[in-house]
Formats: sequence, C-alpha cells, structure tokens
Amino acid sequence: MTTPTLPPLPTSPSTTPLAKLLWGEERLRRRCEILAAISTNPVFATDGRCNPHALSRKELWTLRLKQGVELLALKFKLGWSNQQFVDATKIAGDILSLGVNYRIFIRNLEAQMSAAQKAYWIPRAERFEIAGCYAQTELGHGSNVRGIETTATFDPSAEADEIVINSPTVSSHKYWIGSLGVVATHALVIARLVVKGQDLGNHVFLVQVRDLDTHDLMPGVQIYEQGEKGMGTFASMDNGVMAFTNCRIPRANMLAGMVSLERDGTYRAARNTKHAYTSMVIIRGLMSEEIGTEVAKAVVIALNYTGFRRQFNARDGQEKRVIEYASVQHRLFPALARAVAMMLLGREMRARIDNIVNESLEDLHLQTVGAKIWVSEHGVRDIEVARLSCGGHGNMAATGLGALYAQLSPSRTYEGETYVLSQQIGNAVVKHWKNKSESSINALSYLRRLRDHKILSQRTQVASVDAWSSPRVQEDFLELRAALLAKRHLDDVAGGRDTSYDVFELTMAHADLTYCRALQAQVKQSPNEDRPALEALANVFALTAIVENLAAFAGTELLSAEDLANLRLAHKAAISVFAREVERVVEAFGFTEYELNSVFARSSQTPYEGLLEVAKQSELTDNRFIRPTLLEARSLWKKYSRAKI
Repeated sequence: MTTPTLPPLPTSPSTTPLAKLLWGEERLRRRCEILAAISTNPVFATDGRCNPHALSRKELWTLRLKQGVELLALKFKLGWSNQQFVDATKIAGDILSLGVNYRIFIRNLEAQMSAAQKAYWIPRAERFEIAGCYAQTELGHGSNVRGIETTATFDPSAEADEIVINSPTVSSHKYWIGSLGVVATHALVIARLVVKGQDLGNHVFLVQVRDLDTHDLMPGVQIYEQGEKGMGTFASMDNGVMAFTNCRIPRANMLAGMVSLERDGTYRAARNTKHAYTSMVIIRGLMSEEIGTEVAKAVVIALNYTGFRRQFNARDGQEKRVIEYASVQHRLFPALARAVAMMLLGREMRARIDNIVNESLEDLHLQTVGAKIWVSEHGVRDIEVARLSCGGHGNMAATGLGALYAQLSPSRTYEGETYVLSQQIGNAVVKHWKNKSESSINALSYLRRLRDHKILSQRTQVASVDAWSSPRVQEDFLELRAALLAKRHLDDVAGGRDTSYDVFELTMAHADLTYCRALQAQVKQSPNEDRPALEALANVFALTAIVENLAAFAGTELLSAEDLANLRLAHKAAISVFAREVERVVEAFGFTEYELNSVFARSSQTPYEGLLEVAKQSELTDNRFIRPTLLEARSLWKKYSRAKI
C-alpha cells in the first residue's frame, strides 16, 4: 500500500485554490472571520475550563444559550450576515437554539411571504426582536406531511377577519419543534386551511406563541419543552411540543407569497401546486453541505490518529502506522471523498434554494429528497467508520467522534425517515415514466435508458483495468444501475407488490449518480495544480459506489467475471493513487485545532498524551467523596455473616 503523509494542524484556515474550491470563496471568508472573532474569546473556550460532558442538561443548555447570545452580539457588532451567524453557531460548537431563527425561519419567510409581509417581518426577525421556529411535524405525522391534522379555519365575521388554529387530536400536537421549548416567540405553523367548510390543504401561518414583553404563552397556545433526547443528541436544542385551542391570528398572517386569501374568503391557489413543499425543500437542501462538513471533521480526526498510531508488522523494530493498512484506507478514503461530494453539491443546492422563486420546484424537490437520504445514511455510517478506525480509543468522548455521531444520527429520521422518504423518488419515477416526461426533470434523466430495451440486455464492454477509471464509464455504470433499479421498481408497482423496502436502494442509486455528476463537474472546474488530487478523489468516490453496489446487476449478463476482476483491481489502484493526494485534500480542508476540538488533533501533545490528560482530569479520579460508601461495602459480608450465626 502507498504510505500517505498528513499535514501538521494549521493555526488558521487554508486559503489555497483547492480550499476555495472545497469551501467556496464566500463561505471560506466567513469561516476565517468567525474563527478570528471566537477562537480567543473566553466565552467559547475549549481548553478544558469547562467540560460539557460533566454538565447536567440544564447547565449545558444554559451555557450554549449564553454562548449563542454572545454570537448575536458579535453578529450585530461586526455586521455578520444571517448565514455567517449560522456558520458561527456550528463552528463554536453545539449552539443550536438561536440558529433556527436564521437558518430555517427567515429562509422560509424569504421564500414564502409576499413583498409586504417580508418588509414587515424579516427585519424584525433579523434583529432578533422576534425569535422564530418552524412547526410542521406532529406527534402522529412526521414524514407524511399530507396527514397533518392541525387546522386553520378562516373566520370571516365582521368583527374577526381572523384564522383560528386548533389541534383537534392528541396526535395533532406539534412535536420535535426546534427552539420552541424555551426560546421561540413566533412559529411558522403548517396547518390545513379551511375556508367555508372546504379543506384547502396545508398552508403556512405565522403564529405568535409567546408575549414579547413577558415571554408568557399567548392565549390558546400550550407549549412544553420536549425533554432529553437519546445519546445526548441535540442537548443544546429546546425541542418543543405545542397544541392550539382556538388560537386566533390575523388573516394577514397566512404566508401569501404563493397563495392568497381575501377578506371575503376568496382563495387564490398557487400556480405551482408543489408550493406546500417549499419549506421542506429549503431545510433538506441545507443538509448536504452541513453534514459533509461534519463528516470531513470526523475523517480528519481519524486520519490524524491513524497517522500517529503504530501497530503490528514491526519493521526494524518500528511498528507500522495504522493508516498504512488497506483495511483503514479502504474505509477512510471513500468517506473523505463522500464528504467532499456532499459539500460541493450542497453548495450548488444552496445556490438553487437562494433562487428558489425561479427554480423548477419539482426538480429541486427530487434532488433535495435524494440528497437528504444519501447524506444522512452515508454521513452517519462514515462517522462511525471514523470512530471504528481509531479502535477502542475512538470511543472516548474527548476525541469528539462520539459527539459528531450523536449529532448526525437523528438526521436519518428528521425531515423524513429515509425509507419513508424514498417513496417520493419511487413515485416520481412511476409518474414520469407513465407520462414520458423524464426529460423535463434532470434528476430522472436515467429513465431514458429504459426506452431502449437493448441497453439493459447488452453486455457492457470494459476492456481493461484502466478503463474503469474513465469518468464516462463510471457515470455510465451508475446511470445503468439506477435504470435497472427503476425498471425493477416499475415492475413491482405494476405487479401490485409492496415497494416500501426496495425503493430505498433505488433512491441511493439515484443519489449516487447525482453526486458523481456533481463531483466530476467540479473536477473540470478545479485549478490545474489541484486537478490530480480531485481526479483521484472522484475516482475513489465513483468506483466505491460501483463496487459496493453490484447487487443491482445480479441476474443480468451486463458484467463478466473478467469485468468484475478488473473493477476490483481498479478500485484498489484508485485507493493507492489517492493515498498520495490525501495530504493535499486534508490541507485544503484546513480544520484548525479549535474546530476539531479533539484530543486526537492537538499540536501541543500526542493523542496518547491527550488521553492521559483527560484521565487525570476526570472528576472521579479524586474519589474521596465516595470512600465511606466503598468501605462500608467491603464490610457488608461481616454484618450478614454475624446475622447467620
């Protein structure tokens, strides 16, 4: 195996051309400014003065809220944009509650309000005069948005001109609503609009839930903080539960950028019937770049440790570095490649979301659905792979890997459980296949291959090992795999079979193709001096996606035994070539010691020294407080022995 080298930990972010490509110039600029503002600020210290793992949930939540308020002060003092504030909440740590206002609430106001509504509400939210949250999920309805039960009934009476919000059942309680439990004063509530007895489906309503002077609950609103989540997940987020009983809001508080409701009850529907999904498109579209960044952190932490750790295969008295083993490279290098792909396509989706008014909402919806499923599945697995590659030491909280895993693990269920959400891709495949309209949706372009039956029966010719490293060949195979699985799905639907399990594989193939194309497009745009590194990374990405998903070709004659043998050799060669480029990619990420916040990534001490320091600082090391109990336990046998006598 090729022996990779790793760069030393930087004191500030890298600004090389490759760094600008990975992060995007604007995001990189924001990151540099944020680190300059917070890395030496004692409020955000990570040097052991405050151990988050030793705090109660209430203490930790309070600490994170105070840090969030400090970030707000920096935002106003330094003139940070909304996005820069959101970036800061992630760089500074698990500071989540205040970020909801800027990450989700304001973005939805921008996307779904009328011009007049925006002019009034957005400045107030940007100044944090109001604190917003997004209330869609219900106790009984998460992924099934159409099943939402909360009602919003228009009261046209002369003295009212209001909309009345109600939670008619236990299952209609809003649940999992971030920032609602304590912080939020306003909520974007997804509810079924009822006008003149007619249910017009889900719409978005701005509801004030707390008094701005006292922070007391508004009439007709009941809120509970949800409580502790599993694995310590989102400990700094005050998820809330909410119910409405005849809660009245002005008619003007229905978001009217795409629909309108007049004083006399006249309703004008959106031209785009998918308008109700705009909010979910926004939230899911942000996940790729965000999760990719966290995966990259985890892999860089693991690379730092495996580059230091030596084990077995002693040569001249020197054990082999763990990173030199194929078993480590074949797991960490594809994870690093996927992290890069997540960040690059995520930035592209963010740009589309910022221009959502002019976008094909269905195409963007399908892209973000596939991306949400793909990044959450791979992201959680890849962080676990990073932890496992560090052996038993990877399980220490001080490595930061456990916290990253806990942070990302819920992503497989929030904003749509991955298997349930996959059905939206399956439904789109069936719809556009029947309508022969796949050419109108870029994300479904692979369906065109099903129109030519020969393509699915002719054996593919891949003449050599090197041929597998051709981007054209790789994209062709990923497209072919998606087409095969789409055909299987169409056959199952036609046969009346349950597709809720198998459609997940189709969705992952759909997303593999999307991410591969995005990565290859970025390779073509990369600076000449960095192109070999990105080409090697993209090669690992694509070949891993093919090698790990050959089951789709079972029962076909599309690949011969020789093809498969060449594919495996090409994949091994790709890993070996990328080993020589890992240093350049890690250097471009440029994560500082502050950002990684791990005993495996410190410039002043080795991982072993860091682990020993953690042990010395354990609050249980000084055990004098518990000694009386231990001494009593050691004498219990005497007490009960005498009793028997």
